[in-house]
Amino acid sequence: MTTSYIDTASRIGAQLARDAVWDGQRCNWYGAMHEQFGGVMQQGMGTLGPCVYDGTAGIALFLARLYQATGDTVFARTAAGAIEHALSRQADVPREVALGYYTGVFGIGHAGVQVGAAIDNADMVARALALVKAATEMDTEGRFLLDVMSGYAGTVAPLLAMHQAYGHQWLLDGALRAGKVLLAHAVESERGISWDTTSELARMVALMGIPAELAASLTPTAERPHLTGFSHGSAGIAWALLELGMASGDAAMVRAARGGIAYEDSWFDGACGQWSDLRCDHGQPQTQTAANIAWCHGASGIALTRLRAWQLTGDPHYMASLQVAMRITAKSIDGNLEGENNFSLCHGLAGDAEIFLRIASEFGDTASKALVDRVAAYGQVQFDQPERPWPSGTNDRKENPGLMLGLAGTGYFYLSAANPARTPSIMLSSLAGPQGLGGRKTGAVMPFR
Repeated sequence: MTTSYIDTASRIGAQLARDAVWDGQRCNWYGAMHEQFGGVMQQGMGTLGPCVYDGTAGIALFLARLYQATGDTVFARTAAGAIEHALSRQADVPREVALGYYTGVFGIGHAGVQVGAAIDNADMVARALALVKAATEMDTEGRFLLDVMSGYAGTVAPLLAMHQAYGHQWLLDGALRAGKVLLAHAVESERGISWDTTSELARMVALMGIPAELAASLTPTAERPHLTGFSHGSAGIAWALLELGMASGDAAMVRAARGGIAYEDSWFDGACGQWSDLRCDHGQPQTQTAANIAWCHGASGIALTRLRAWQLTGDPHYMASLQVAMRITAKSIDGNLEGENNFSLCHGLAGDAEIFLRIASEFGDTASKALVDRVAAYGQVQFDQPERPWPSGTNDRKENPGLMLGLAGTGYFYLSAANPARTPSIMLSSLAGPQGLGGRKTGAVMPFR
């Protein structure tokens, strides 16, 4: 297949620009949503919300990065229309998740800062920074506080990056406030340090209108362990505290981060060769499935945290853990390339390939680059064709426009594969700047096979 990755990203961007529905200076898209019909919760279609995860802010991020890579003003105009929609509809975000990056007002503001900078719109940057500031000052009563998806853990790295870029003290103060909340909710045990995010996850499932039986399955009990994984578990919270602790010199935060990684590693199941998915199995032996190899819950998200932990500390244990997570993820990718899978960032092939993309870029690892190329070529042959929709991460796998579940995220993967050093990692809350992830670069990453 000779199609370049930037060509594939541009075709996806052009499709999104074509399908945008405009209202003045704002635009939106139709996509999957859950709603009650006949007393039953069903997946239907509707206009998108404003958030990063599955709304217009996330699509704006992709299109703005695509404009930077191509210079095509259609992408800049559509990115501006998408983020204007998100900024104008931030009040639609449920108050429970408004603190968060992927689901909240904070993420809309941060996306606006990035989009405004990418398209050289200083007014947009100023308005978006004001929204970020408002989000950092929100009353926490009744809101989700902890995880990467909707809580404080997802805000730390973007706040540190914006503080470095813009210098406002309130950005650093916001990050420190978030870190103190995460510390205050840390639970120490013989396994290490963990956080009770299960109750928040159950509330989120109910808030999204997912069937009640799923929410019930997540109800906290004395027997249910605290979760592992990136989006809702210890990996993501430990990563946030390590970033903040190392940046600020706060030893308590670094200690809690190390304890969080130790807790998660205590749940590594040697029999099946992966970290336990404690949402469902309560720590019991499990079989290896795609569901727990994902960025949201499983090895590919855990791998990203171990990469950052090693870069920040140089601890060889984190390198060893990274290599284990990479081997697990590579095996899953191999199996999914032979069968059916979605191409989403959250729990699909594009997201699983992220760690290999970053390793290849940062360290020149040829085995990682070869795996990224295999995933990219598979997508081009199977789906980058006329009348061949890209499978999304929604329940029905039908093509969807959003960032973490759909087309914008697939396009972001190809854009990153084309030039990873200039495409920030959306999987780590846009922590990276144009120069890459940063941190330790000495030493080689051993082959993951």
